[in-house]
Amino acid sequence: MRRDDLNRAAEAAYGQLVERIVTRLKREAGEVWAHFAAGVQGDPSVPFEKAARVVQDACLEAVCGCSESELGVLWRGSDALWKPAGDDPGNRAAWEEGVHRELYERVRYAAGDAVPNSGRIEEPGKDRLEAHFRFDADDLAFLSQVARRLASVAAQPGLAAEKAAAIRRIVAALKKLPELTPAINVRIEVAHRMGGEDFSESYRYTVEMDPEHIEIASSGSQNDPTAGVSSFALESLEWRADGQSAQCGNRDIWLERLAYALTREYTVGVMTGDLRLSGDSRCSPDGARV
Repeated sequence: MRRDDLNRAAEAAYGQLVERIVTRLKREAGEVWAHFAAGVQGDPSVPFEKAARVVQDACLEAVCGCSESELGVLWRGSDALWKPAGDDPGNRAAWEEGVHRELYERVRYAAGDAVPNSGRIEEPGKDRLEAHFRFDADDLAFLSQVARRLASVAAQPGLAAEKAAAIRRIVAALKKLPELTPAINVRIEVAHRMGGEDFSESYRYTVEMDPEHIEIASSGSQNDPTAGVSSFALESLEWRADGQSAQCGNRDIWLERLAYALTREYTVGVMTGDLRLSGDSRCSPDGARV
C-alpha cells in the first residue's frame, strides 16, 4: 500500500474511532464530555482530571478492541511514527501505546472544537464560500496531517489563549476541507534554530489560510560569520480559489521537517488578518513559555 493510501486509511480509521468515543462520552453520566471539553478549553472550574481519566479509559478500551492489522494502520497515522526512534516496532504492545496516545490527543482536539459549556460538537456553518478550490484525495490527506501537527502546537501548555484559539480555528478549517470556511484569515509560523555562534541554521514552517488561498511552505537560512547570511526556500504548496494549485518540493518531507522541529525548542508566531498576536511564543517539547 502506498504511503498516501496508508495516510488516508489511518485518517479514516481515527475519524471513526473518535466519533464513536465522543458519542459514547456524551452519553456518560455526570456530563463527562462537557467537563472534558470545558477543561481542554481552559475552564478551571470543571473537574477535568476525573473526566480526563474516563476519556483515557475509553480510548484504551477502543485500542484494545482493534485487530493487529487495524493497529498497524493506526500506528502509521500516529505521532509515534515521527519520533526520532520511529521505526515500526512490529509488536502489539508498542502499537497500542502509540495509538492510545494518538487517539487520546485526537479526542482532545475534538474537545477543543466543541461548543463551550455543552456536550455538542459545533456543526459546520451553512454558508459556503463561493470559490472553486480543487483538492484530490492525496491533498486532503496531507492537509489533514498538517491540521494534526498544528493541533499539537495549540495544545502546548502555557501558550497564550488568543494564539491557541487562532491555531484551533485554522485546524478546524483544514479538517473541514473540502468544505470551506468563510472569513478565515490566519497565518501560523513555527521556527527553530540550530547551532551556535560559529555557525547556525534557522528554519521556518508556515501555514496560511484565507478565502483566496491555502499555502504550506518552509524556508531556511544559514549564518556563517565568514560568509554571512544566506537564505533558501524549501517546500511550497499552494491551493487557490481560482482552482489552480502549485507544488514545489515533497509534502511528506515538509511534515517530517515540522515534526522534527516540534521535538526541539521552537517559536510560534500567529497572525490573524493584519494583526500579529503578541509576538512569538517560545516552546519546547516539555511545555511552552510565553
